[in-house]
Amino acid sequence: MRCGISTACFYPQNTLDALKQLADAGVPVTEIFLNTFHELEDGYVAKLLDVVQSSGIQVASLHPFTSAMEGFLFATEYQGRFEDGLKMYRRYFEVAKILGADKLVFHGDHLYNVEKFALERYAKNFCILADAGQEYGVTLCHENVSYCRLASPPAVRQIKPLLKNHAAFVLDTKQVQRYGASVLDMARAMGKDIGHVHISDFTSRENCLPPGRGNFNFVPLIQQLKSTGYTGDFVIELYRDGFDTLQDLLDAMAFLNTLLG
Repeated sequence: MRCGISTACFYPQNTLDALKQLADAGVPVTEIFLNTFHELEDGYVAKLLDVVQSSGIQVASLHPFTSAMEGFLFATEYQGRFEDGLKMYRRYFEVAKILGADKLVFHGDHLYNVEKFALERYAKNFCILADAGQEYGVTLCHENVSYCRLASPPAVRQIKPLLKNHAAFVLDTKQVQRYGASVLDMARAMGKDIGHVHISDFTSRENCLPPGRGNFNFVPLIQQLKSTGYTGDFVIELYRDGFDTLQDLLDAMAFLNTLLG
């Protein structure tokens, strides 16, 4: 297990420039958060790949900028929209494969739509999309976003049996805190199906801080993840107002890597 840093931390800095900044700083692993349509085009992807190959930084995951649309695309009765969403996400899977990322982060449906779109149908659509990802060697990982369908540990436990062999999750500690749940309870709910971890720290007043700057005890979480066989990476993903300088992120990364051993 290693700790790295997401390009999302530097938004609204250009994604390519953020990746270069992390690569130049010697960050070993990253998540690339794409921010607009032209970043899916061949020329831009080639520039990202050049940074990856020249620096040796590993891309653990790709994060779509269309996350907010995923309920609209994949929790819909309108078949044509679902098919167009599937086509769009095939391009994300393709780009992930090019960049060496084996995971795609998925926010999914919003909480307000839960009563309108059946869980069984939602799980079926997720599995169809996950099947498409597998064609590219990419695992679709559902994140516990505070305003989305899988915000709570009970929601994760409810959907897991319906996803069967496609059950895969992103554990995001700040999103757990924003929802008001327990990080350890969420980790237990996801269990062995955690594929990726977005890590941050928090206090009673702030919920998105660099690891080591808040009050969260990371050791029990690390022990819980190890107990279920997790061997993946931890990626620091903060909002831009959650830190001051790149050095803050590098210090947080070093802090976590010490805990990870």
